[in-house]
Amino acid sequence: MTVVAFAGPSVRPEERAAFPEVEWRGPAEAGDLLRLPVGRPVTVCLIDGYFDHRPAVRHKEILLLLSEGVPIVGGSSIGALRAVEMAPFGMQGVGAIYQAYAQARIEGDDEVALAHGPEEWDWRPLSVPLVEVRATLCRALRTGVLDAEEARTVREAAATIHYVDRTWEALLSAVPATAGGRLGAALPGVEVPLKRLDAIACLSAAASVPPPQRPRPPAVSTLFLHALMEECGIDPAARLRARSAGG
Repeated sequence: MTVVAFAGPSVRPEERAAFPEVEWRGPAEAGDLLRLPVGRPVTVCLIDGYFDHRPAVRHKEILLLLSEGVPIVGGSSIGALRAVEMAPFGMQGVGAIYQAYAQARIEGDDEVALAHGPEEWDWRPLSVPLVEVRATLCRALRTGVLDAEEARTVREAAATIHYVDRTWEALLSAVPATAGGRLGAALPGVEVPLKRLDAIACLSAAASVPPPQRPRPPAVSTLFLHALMEECGIDPAARLRARSAGG
């Protein structure tokens, strides 16, 4: 079964080469799942997606594919968010970030947000997501680079910086010089690329054959979904006929 992965900054070019069987797409936006051919035996791996200047991938399109028996695995970024939200309907979540959302240890969508370059720049990350600041501070605390109060100060400072502007340079300059200096010097050894780690785990789970068998949720057919299809240039009647033909 082919794996179709929606990924951007969470997966480096050299890491993609380790998954030659994957059909790569860019970060997902609203309608991208609807554009997948109906009836094609695929597993969807949802990792990265747009949410700011483009509409985010919609719950209804995920639900439609799940109702058609398409396995969908999510992790790392918007994939982790959607997996938590859609778990009751059969979407599979993978990774530490998914678990943190599922256990309500983190809540905000901004935890995984970052700025990144275009496809021509290999989606290169241009800022640091808050969830990776947290993971890095935990390692810095465990290894004695920072004490608990210093780690808390850095975390609180990170939360005040907009996700587009949150770089390590900006963060280290916003905290007391002593803590910032020690963390900056230790950063190459303590930084945790959590989204990348979860993305690789998500891809590995999606590539496992066969995927977990999960009950299909009820089919959905709403005015909103039809409107989204039309926005994507898809004829709703033809899309639903193809669905029926595919069983």
